[in-house]
Amino acid sequence: MRQFSIISPEEPKMSTPISAFESIDWHQYRVDYIYNELKELGKTGDTLSVEDLIPFDQFHPLSTTALDEAVKQLGILPSTQVLDIGAGVGGPARYLAHQYGCSVTGVELHPQMCAAAIELTQKTGLSEQVNFLQGDITTIDLNGQTFDHWISIGVFLHIPDRSTLFSTCFRLLKPGGSGYIEDFFERQPLTADEKVQLTETLACPYLPNRDQYLADLAAAGFVDLHFEDVTHLWQPWEIQRPVDFEQNKFRHLRVHGDQVVQSMRHRYQVWAELFQRGNIGGARIRCQRPNA
Repeated sequence: MRQFSIISPEEPKMSTPISAFESIDWHQYRVDYIYNELKELGKTGDTLSVEDLIPFDQFHPLSTTALDEAVKQLGILPSTQVLDIGAGVGGPARYLAHQYGCSVTGVELHPQMCAAAIELTQKTGLSEQVNFLQGDITTIDLNGQTFDHWISIGVFLHIPDRSTLFSTCFRLLKPGGSGYIEDFFERQPLTADEKVQLTETLACPYLPNRDQYLADLAAAGFVDLHFEDVTHLWQPWEIQRPVDFEQNKFRHLRVHGDQVVQSMRHRYQVWAELFQRGNIGGARIRCQRPNA
Protein backbone atom coordinates (compact mmCIF):
# COMPACT_ATOMS: atom_id res chain seq x y z
CA MET A 1 0.00 0.00 0.00
CA ARG A 2 1.23 3.47 -0.80
CA GLN A 3 2.51 5.18 2.36
CA PHE A 4 0.95 8.51 3.23
CA SER A 5 3.27 11.49 3.67
CA ILE A 6 3.22 15.24 3.41
CA ILE A 7 6.03 16.48 1.23
CA SER A 8 8.14 19.50 2.01
CA PRO A 9 8.68 22.28 -0.54
CA GLU A 10 12.40 21.47 -0.55
CA GLU A 11 11.81 17.90 -1.74
CA PRO A 12 9.11 17.96 -4.42
CA LYS A 13 7.89 14.68 -5.79
CA MET A 14 4.77 13.55 -7.57
CA SER A 15 2.30 11.01 -6.23
CA THR A 16 2.27 7.64 -7.89
CA PRO A 17 -1.15 7.16 -9.52
CA ILE A 18 -3.12 4.40 -7.87
CA SER A 19 -5.43 3.46 -10.69
CA ALA A 20 -7.09 0.70 -8.69
CA PHE A 21 -8.69 3.36 -6.51
CA GLU A 22 -9.50 5.79 -9.31
CA SER A 23 -12.12 3.42 -10.69
CA ILE A 24 -14.42 4.35 -7.79
CA ASP A 25 -17.50 6.38 -8.68
CA TRP A 26 -16.50 9.58 -6.87
CA HIS A 27 -19.96 11.07 -7.10
CA GLN A 28 -21.60 8.00 -5.59
CA TYR A 29 -18.90 8.07 -2.90
CA ARG A 30 -19.95 11.56 -1.87
CA VAL A 31 -23.52 10.40 -1.46
CA ASP A 32 -22.50 7.29 0.48
CA TYR A 33 -20.12 9.35 2.59
CA ILE A 34 -22.90 11.57 3.91
CA TYR A 35 -25.29 8.74 4.68
CA ASN A 36 -22.51 6.71 6.33
CA GLU A 37 -21.66 9.65 8.56
CA LEU A 38 -25.29 10.27 9.48
CA LYS A 39 -25.72 6.59 10.33
CA GLU A 40 -22.59 6.71 12.48
CA LEU A 41 -24.06 9.66 14.38
CA GLY A 42 -27.44 7.98 14.78
CA LYS A 43 -29.19 10.54 12.59
CA THR A 44 -31.20 8.24 10.34
CA GLY A 45 -34.68 9.67 10.88
CA ASP A 46 -36.80 11.92 8.69
CA THR A 47 -35.66 15.18 10.28
CA LEU A 48 -32.25 16.82 10.02
CA SER A 49 -30.91 20.30 10.65
CA VAL A 50 -28.66 22.19 8.27
CA GLU A 51 -26.09 22.17 11.07
CA ASP A 52 -26.20 18.36 11.16
CA LEU A 53 -25.10 18.26 7.52
CA ILE A 54 -22.53 21.07 7.31
CA PRO A 55 -19.56 18.89 8.40
CA PHE A 56 -20.29 16.52 5.51
CA ASP A 57 -21.95 18.44 2.65
CA GLN A 58 -19.45 21.27 2.08
CA PHE A 59 -16.69 19.84 -0.12
CA HIS A 60 -14.92 23.09 -0.97
CA PRO A 61 -12.10 25.02 0.74
CA LEU A 62 -13.13 27.00 3.84
CA SER A 63 -16.59 25.39 4.02
CA THR A 64 -19.40 27.88 4.76
CA THR A 65 -16.97 30.80 5.05
CA ALA A 66 -16.82 30.71 1.26
CA LEU A 67 -20.61 31.05 1.09
CA ASP A 68 -20.65 33.95 3.55
CA GLU A 69 -18.17 35.70 1.27
CA ALA A 70 -20.39 35.06 -1.75
CA VAL A 71 -23.35 36.63 0.06
CA LYS A 72 -21.23 39.64 0.99
CA GLN A 73 -19.95 40.19 -2.53
CA LEU A 74 -23.26 39.62 -4.31
CA GLY A 75 -25.49 41.37 -1.78
CA ILE A 76 -27.85 38.42 -1.44
CA LEU A 77 -31.13 39.28 0.33
CA PRO A 78 -34.16 37.21 1.43
CA SER A 79 -35.93 38.27 -1.76
CA THR A 80 -33.04 37.11 -3.96
CA GLN A 81 -33.31 34.20 -6.40
CA VAL A 82 -29.99 32.35 -6.63
CA LEU A 83 -28.82 29.65 -9.03
CA ASP A 84 -26.23 27.21 -7.67
CA ILE A 85 -24.28 25.74 -10.59
CA GLY A 86 -22.92 22.32 -9.75
CA ALA A 87 -25.01 21.96 -6.61
CA GLY A 88 -23.61 18.58 -5.56
CA VAL A 89 -25.57 17.12 -2.65
CA GLY A 90 -27.06 20.53 -1.92
CA GLY A 91 -24.93 21.79 0.95
CA PRO A 92 -24.29 25.34 -0.29
CA ALA A 93 -27.90 25.81 -1.44
CA ARG A 94 -29.32 24.68 1.91
CA TYR A 95 -26.90 26.87 3.84
CA LEU A 96 -27.72 30.00 1.81
CA ALA A 97 -31.47 29.47 2.19
CA HIS A 98 -31.23 28.66 5.90
CA GLN A 99 -28.78 31.38 6.85
CA TYR A 100 -29.88 34.22 4.56
CA GLY A 101 -33.49 33.42 3.62
CA CYS A 102 -33.02 33.48 -0.15
CA SER A 103 -34.56 31.07 -2.69
CA VAL A 104 -32.09 28.74 -4.40
CA THR A 105 -32.29 26.53 -7.47
CA GLY A 106 -29.49 24.01 -7.77
CA VAL A 107 -28.43 22.33 -11.02
CA GLU A 108 -26.42 19.13 -10.64
CA LEU A 109 -25.09 16.93 -13.43
CA HIS A 110 -24.94 13.62 -11.57
CA PRO A 111 -28.29 11.90 -10.86
CA GLN A 112 -27.26 10.23 -7.61
CA MET A 113 -26.02 13.51 -6.13
CA CYS A 114 -29.12 15.40 -7.25
CA ALA A 115 -31.38 12.73 -5.71
CA ALA A 116 -29.49 12.99 -2.42
CA ALA A 117 -29.72 16.79 -2.52
CA ILE A 118 -33.51 16.58 -2.87
CA GLU A 119 -33.92 14.02 -0.07
CA LEU A 120 -31.62 15.79 2.39
CA THR A 121 -33.31 19.11 1.69
CA GLN A 122 -36.70 17.57 2.40
CA LYS A 123 -35.37 16.32 5.74
CA THR A 124 -34.23 19.84 6.67
CA GLY A 125 -37.64 21.31 5.86
CA LEU A 126 -36.25 23.65 3.20
CA SER A 127 -37.97 22.28 0.09
CA GLU A 128 -40.13 25.41 -0.24
CA GLN A 129 -37.01 27.55 -0.59
CA VAL A 130 -34.61 25.16 -2.29
CA ASN A 131 -35.14 22.96 -5.34
CA PHE A 132 -32.81 20.92 -7.51
CA LEU A 133 -32.75 19.97 -11.17
CA GLN A 134 -30.61 17.24 -12.67
CA GLY A 135 -28.78 18.04 -15.88
CA ASP A 136 -25.84 19.64 -17.64
CA ILE A 137 -25.77 23.38 -16.99
CA THR A 138 -24.70 24.03 -20.58
CA THR A 139 -27.75 22.29 -22.07
CA ILE A 140 -30.46 22.11 -19.39
CA ASP A 141 -33.81 23.75 -20.17
CA LEU A 142 -34.91 26.08 -17.37
CA ASN A 143 -37.96 27.32 -19.31
CA GLY A 144 -36.58 30.81 -19.72
CA GLN A 145 -36.07 31.35 -15.99
CA THR A 146 -33.41 33.87 -15.01
CA PHE A 147 -31.84 34.68 -11.65
CA ASP A 148 -30.65 37.64 -9.63
CA HIS A 149 -27.34 35.89 -8.98
CA TRP A 150 -25.59 32.61 -9.54
CA ILE A 151 -22.79 30.98 -7.62
CA SER A 152 -20.44 28.13 -8.47
CA ILE A 153 -18.08 26.78 -5.86
CA GLY A 154 -15.27 24.48 -7.00
CA VAL A 155 -17.08 23.25 -10.11
CA PHE A 156 -15.90 25.10 -13.21
CA LEU A 157 -12.52 23.33 -13.20
CA HIS A 158 -14.43 20.27 -14.44
CA ILE A 159 -15.99 22.09 -17.44
CA PRO A 160 -13.42 22.80 -20.19
CA ASP A 161 -15.81 24.39 -22.73
CA ARG A 162 -15.75 27.85 -21.20
CA SER A 163 -17.34 29.51 -24.21
CA THR A 164 -20.55 27.48 -23.91
CA LEU A 165 -20.43 27.53 -20.11
CA PHE A 166 -20.07 31.28 -19.70
CA SER A 167 -22.52 32.17 -22.47
CA THR A 168 -25.08 30.01 -20.65
CA CYS A 169 -24.23 31.62 -17.31
CA PHE A 170 -24.68 35.04 -18.92
CA ARG A 171 -28.09 34.09 -20.32
CA LEU A 172 -29.30 32.77 -16.96
CA LEU A 173 -28.78 36.12 -15.22
CA LYS A 174 -31.28 38.92 -15.16
CA PRO A 175 -29.90 42.19 -16.59
CA GLY A 176 -27.71 43.69 -13.88
CA GLY A 177 -27.38 40.33 -12.14
CA SER A 178 -24.03 38.98 -11.02
CA GLY A 179 -22.15 35.72 -10.62
CA TYR A 180 -19.68 34.51 -8.03
CA ILE A 181 -17.08 31.81 -8.64
CA GLU A 182 -14.64 30.06 -6.35
CA ASP A 183 -12.30 28.00 -8.48
CA PHE A 184 -8.75 26.87 -9.08
CA PHE A 185 -6.45 28.54 -11.57
CA GLU A 186 -2.95 28.26 -12.97
CA ARG A 187 -0.62 30.61 -11.05
CA GLN A 188 2.54 29.45 -12.84
CA PRO A 189 3.01 27.18 -15.87
CA LEU A 190 2.08 23.61 -15.04
CA THR A 191 4.48 20.73 -15.44
CA ALA A 192 3.56 17.77 -17.64
CA ASP A 193 3.07 15.60 -14.53
CA GLU A 194 0.78 18.17 -12.92
CA LYS A 195 -1.37 18.29 -16.06
CA VAL A 196 -1.71 14.51 -15.94
CA GLN A 197 -2.70 14.58 -12.27
CA LEU A 198 -5.26 17.30 -12.85
CA THR A 199 -6.80 15.44 -15.77
CA GLU A 200 -6.69 11.85 -14.57
CA THR A 201 -7.14 12.18 -10.81
CA LEU A 202 -9.03 15.46 -10.37
CA ALA A 203 -11.12 15.58 -13.57
CA CYS A 204 -9.71 18.97 -14.52
CA PRO A 205 -8.70 18.96 -18.21
CA TYR A 206 -8.50 22.75 -18.53
CA LEU A 207 -7.03 25.13 -15.96
CA PRO A 208 -6.61 28.71 -17.21
CA ASN A 209 -4.42 31.38 -15.70
CA ARG A 210 -5.85 34.62 -14.33
CA ASP A 211 -5.76 36.55 -17.60
CA GLN A 212 -7.32 33.74 -19.62
CA TYR A 213 -10.03 33.20 -17.01
CA LEU A 214 -11.04 36.86 -17.20
CA ALA A 215 -10.79 36.86 -20.99
CA ASP A 216 -13.16 33.88 -21.17
CA LEU A 217 -15.70 35.71 -19.00
CA ALA A 218 -15.36 38.94 -20.97
CA ALA A 219 -15.87 37.09 -24.25
CA ALA A 220 -19.27 35.93 -22.96
CA GLY A 221 -20.29 39.55 -22.30
CA PHE A 222 -19.58 39.85 -18.57
CA VAL A 223 -18.40 43.18 -17.18
CA ASP A 224 -17.20 44.51 -13.81
CA LEU A 225 -14.80 41.60 -13.46
CA HIS A 226 -13.05 41.10 -10.13
CA PHE A 227 -10.42 38.41 -9.55
CA GLU A 228 -8.96 37.83 -6.09
CA ASP A 229 -6.12 35.37 -5.58
CA VAL A 230 -6.94 33.56 -2.33
CA THR A 231 -4.23 30.92 -2.54
CA HIS A 232 -2.85 32.10 0.80
CA LEU A 233 -6.19 31.09 2.36
CA TRP A 234 -6.69 27.83 0.47
CA GLN A 235 -3.16 26.46 0.64
CA PRO A 236 -3.10 25.79 4.42
CA TRP A 237 -6.57 24.22 4.17
CA GLU A 238 -5.57 21.94 1.29
CA ILE A 239 -2.31 20.90 2.98
CA GLN A 240 -3.92 20.28 6.38
CA ARG A 241 -6.83 18.25 5.00
CA PRO A 242 -4.87 15.01 4.32
CA VAL A 243 -3.12 15.37 7.69
CA ASP A 244 -6.44 15.56 9.52
CA PHE A 245 -7.82 12.70 7.45
CA GLU A 246 -4.84 10.48 8.24
CA GLN A 247 -5.15 11.13 11.95
CA ASN A 248 -8.66 9.65 11.83
CA LYS A 249 -7.98 6.91 9.28
CA PHE A 250 -9.09 4.01 11.47
CA ARG A 251 -12.46 5.64 12.10
CA HIS A 252 -12.80 6.38 8.39
CA LEU A 253 -11.99 2.77 7.52
CA ARG A 254 -14.62 1.53 9.92
CA VAL A 255 -17.30 3.95 8.70
CA HIS A 256 -16.58 4.06 4.96
CA GLY A 257 -14.47 1.03 3.99
CA ASP A 258 -11.06 0.61 2.44
CA GLN A 259 -11.74 1.55 -1.18
CA VAL A 260 -13.32 4.89 -0.38
CA VAL A 261 -10.68 5.74 2.22
CA GLN A 262 -7.77 4.96 -0.09
CA SER A 263 -9.31 7.00 -2.90
CA MET A 264 -9.91 9.94 -0.56
CA ARG A 265 -6.35 9.78 0.75
CA HIS A 266 -4.99 9.81 -2.77
CA ARG A 267 -7.08 12.76 -3.95
CA TYR A 268 -6.40 14.81 -0.84
CA GLN A 269 -2.69 14.11 -1.15
CA VAL A 270 -2.65 15.17 -4.81
CA TRP A 271 -4.31 18.50 -4.00
CA ALA A 272 -1.88 19.07 -1.13
CA GLU A 273 1.13 18.38 -3.32
CA LEU A 274 -0.13 20.63 -6.11
CA PHE A 275 -0.67 23.52 -3.72
CA GLN A 276 2.72 23.01 -2.09
CA ARG A 277 4.45 23.41 -5.45
CA GLY A 278 2.76 26.74 -6.02
CA ASN A 279 1.65 26.35 -9.64
CA ILE A 280 -2.00 25.88 -8.66
CA GLY A 281 -3.96 28.56 -6.85
CA GLY A 282 -7.43 29.44 -5.66
CA ALA A 283 -9.51 32.42 -6.72
CA ARG A 284 -12.69 34.32 -5.92
CA ILE A 285 -14.16 35.82 -9.06
CA ARG A 286 -17.13 38.13 -9.48
CA CYS A 287 -18.75 39.16 -12.75
CA GLN A 288 -21.89 41.00 -13.85
CA ARG A 289 -24.32 41.04 -16.73
CA PRO A 290 -24.81 44.60 -17.96
CA ASN A 291 -28.12 46.28 -17.20
CA ALA A 292 -28.88 46.84 -20.88
